[in-house]
Amino acid sequence: MDDKNPGEIPDVLLPTYMAKSLRAMKVPRSFKRITFNNSEASPGETLHVSVPKMNKNEVLVPSLLALRFDIELDGGHANNFLVQNLTCALVDQQVIKFAGETLEETVGYNIYKTFEDLFLPVKKHDNIVQEGIQSEDLCKVHSNAGDKKTLGVEAEKKLNKIFGSKYYIRLDHQILTDHGISFPRGLNNDLTFKVTLTSASQVVRGSDPSKLKYKLTSI
Repeated sequence: MDDKNPGEIPDVLLPTYMAKSLRAMKVPRSFKRITFNNSEASPGETLHVSVPKMNKNEVLVPSLLALRFDIELDGGHANNFLVQNLTCALVDQQVIKFAGETLEETVGYNIYKTFEDLFLPVKKHDNIVQEGIQSEDLCKVHSNAGDKKTLGVEAEKKLNKIFGSKYYIRLDHQILTDHGISFPRGLNNDLTFKVTLTSASQVVRGSDPSKLKYKLTSI
């Protein structure tokens, strides 16, 4: 019974139920895109990404900072295709620095993150195509491999029409994600990510190991 409304039966009878009220702010949202001066990168190269300071009264929503790009397999074998969980496989090493001090340095980032993603809930695992978690059929359709299936892959074709060759690497650290929204403008020093791309053999699958190639474009 409810003390304020004696005799009234609540909608939910579970003993663990607790009514909740929404406590949040609705504010204008915007999407900021910063294009690299050199918008292409190849295996072994290191990308330096600075977290933007943004404007006054603007904040960064956790888990939305990302390095976005297209990926090309030009110059390789016609049947080459990208691996599953692509954007984890792409990163050989990630270094995060604040005011010149190293907050985190992960060598073998591709191994660590691929293993970590195995524990994602199935529903979430199946809905992050732009991070490269996808079936082999979709990998081949996305990569336009010469031996891709043409029948029985209608769902894969629809996803490819939406996303094409576009992917993103999520850039996260506790300083941005663990304490609610982030206010980069309030940081006196720059927060930077150094992302080193791994070899083509870790990213591309194909019948001829000597013709495994990839390149990031439109970064």
